[in-house]
Amino acid sequence: STAMADIVASNGGEVVFAGKNGIYGNNMIIYHGFGLYTLYSHSTTMAYEQGEIVTSGANIATTGTTGLALGDHLHFGVLIQGIEVRPEEWMDRKWMKESVYDILENSKKIIDGGK
Repeated sequence: STAMADIVASNGGEVVFAGKNGIYGNNMIIYHGFGLYTLYSHSTTMAYEQGEIVTSGANIATTGTTGLALGDHLHFGVLIQGIEVRPEEWMDRKWMKESVYDILENSKKIIDGGK
């Protein structure tokens, strides 16, 4: 990235962590519900504090070199129930439909007795 580039929230949610976090440096974690979290690390600045609500696309921080970072960048992660997963999947509409939405819809049908 360019130095101190804006970091925008991938989706709205509650900031559940905003502070220094070991090798991640200045780190923000946003909870989106249903066990889904996004992680933004190595920031120079952070615009939100723990407990605040952010909206999708909000400028939440700027990239940086805090923690174990050899150059200015953003370390972006997606966690499900605390387990790191591949962010590419969770940002792909087709994968989300097949791997999340369709499964939830089929589960509802089973619970409702096929209705």
